[in-house]
Amino acid sequence: MSSTQQSEGMNAFFDGFINSSTTLEQFVMQYDNALRQKAEKEYEADFASLNMTITCGSQPPIKIQFQSEYTHAKFDEVQNEFRCRMNCFVKDVNNNGVQSKYKILEEVMWNGRCANKFYEVYFDTVSHDIRCSYRFLSLKV
Repeated sequence: MSSTQQSEGMNAFFDGFINSSTTLEQFVMQYDNALRQKAEKEYEADFASLNMTITCGSQPPIKIQFQSEYTHAKFDEVQNEFRCRMNCFVKDVNNNGVQSKYKILEEVMWNGRCANKFYEVYFDTVSHDIRCSYRFLSLKV
């Protein structure tokens, strides 16, 4: 996370609670108030998620499972990721016994034209590490 993102996150967290003339004593009290409000919003989101269902854009079992286990906000994030990857296709798989390499094709619109982008995903079956050329991500499963 960049320092700008961290600063924006802190500003959003304290928005409405402190300003440039807040004393240290007031800051401590307002910090508690900000934490309390954040926790309350999380409880409200959990409650809303238990009592209402968001319609799935499509019905793969993993999305239905995710919808039943997580809050609406988190489900919206997952559903958006699914939408962003609807045009991705596995084009090639190479497996040397220890590592699998997947070549992924993504069909995208660029300046009104259809274009193809390729990514490579590597999965190590021993260490369970995953690397992706898309965002240079590295995960451990």
